[in-house]
Amino acid sequence: MKSLRVYILEDEFITQEVLKQTLESLNCNVCGVQSNAEKALEEIKLLMPDLVFLDIRVDGDKTGIWLGNQLDIPIIYLTAFSDQKNIKDAVQTDPISYLQKPFQEKDLMIALELAKNKLESSKELLIKDKNFMVKVKVNNILYAKKEDHYLVLYLRDGKKMIRATVQEFLEMVTEDFVQIHRSYIINKNFVSGFSNKVVKIQDIEVPISNSYLPKVKSELF
Repeated sequence: MKSLRVYILEDEFITQEVLKQTLESLNCNVCGVQSNAEKALEEIKLLMPDLVFLDIRVDGDKTGIWLGNQLDIPIIYLTAFSDQKNIKDAVQTDPISYLQKPFQEKDLMIALELAKNKLESSKELLIKDKNFMVKVKVNNILYAKKEDHYLVLYLRDGKKMIRATVQEFLEMVTEDFVQIHRSYIINKNFVSGFSNKVVKIQDIEVPISNSYLPKVKSELF
């Protein structure tokens, strides 16, 4: 998965800087920082980050929880307050995690992994199916096969076709996918067995080419 684009709502300058530096050291791209929830909402609409860190009590009339209620992207709360009401209100916004200040780097790392998992499991591709554009959940794709200028996506519930190269497809999906042949890409989550010649996806045998065998071994063994 590419670097997470992260936005921070935090009104303490020192915490802002420590959080920003720690996130960047963990391969995140901090795309914005704000201390006011209403201003943050406007910036988030423009920046469209993958993940937002929200302090609960910040400058202005609106709280981090108010902002959390406006968003449909993953949220991690970061606050010095742990009273029952704040926790209950925060839980209603379905956050990824709730970290208390001063935060520990290991807790931050765990929260980031949870966020990545949620983003990957909910990722969708928008593809053309006859006269309609339809959404296909990435985690429903078993494997893909190249056919001329198209890729046939073999799904758990059927097949779809997408006009894309192998490389373009790999850039669209998550790290759960690996190319095992010039014409085949598999979803590692559905591998039920493998040898030096084939990977078994449920009851289907997908060929491995010799040039990709070292990569397959490193990914699956």
